[in-house]
Order: sequence, then C-alpha cells, then structure tokens
Amino acid sequence: MISTITFFLGLSIGWVFAFQRQAQIEKQKEKRKFSEEIELRSTPDTYLSEFDLLRKRYYEAKFKKMTEPRMDRKGIPMTTEEIKLRQGSEKE
Repeated sequence: MISTITFFLGLSIGWVFAFQRQAQIEKQKEKRKFSEEIELRSTPDTYLSEFDLLRKRYYEAKFKKMTEPRMDRKGIPMTTEEIKLRQGSEKE
C-alpha cells in the first residue's frame, strides 16, 4: 500500500516537473525566435543571402501589419516607443 502511494506521488511530482520544464523550453524557443527576427531585421541587406532577404521582408511586413492598426487610432496619443517603431519600420 505504501509503495503504491509512493509510486503515484512520485509519478505526479514527475509530471509536474516535466510540464514546468516543457513550458520553460517553449518560452525559450519563442524568445530565441523573436531575437532572431530582431537580429535579421537589423542586419544590412548586403550581408544577407536571398533566402534571408525574403525572411527579412516577411518579418518587416508582419511587423508593419501588427503595428498598422494602432497608428490610425484617434484621440489616443502614441507613445515615443510606438513612434520610434513606426519610423523604423517605414525606413527602407
């Protein structure tokens, strides 16, 4: 009886740690992907291959689409951070 309780207790604790670790790995993957996007967008075009240029254009278009609806709002002033992001995405 005690061994059964110990087994299920250990199994449940193992599942908890496994799920926490999996969530941490997913979070790290998202951070890495986001940092790669930022690094690619900041790299000059002369150093990039054709594939990387296509990826860069895709990321810039995605960023522009994400920020576009926020720029047309009326009555709500943009923050300085939003203004810098908008100006940076319009420079090409």
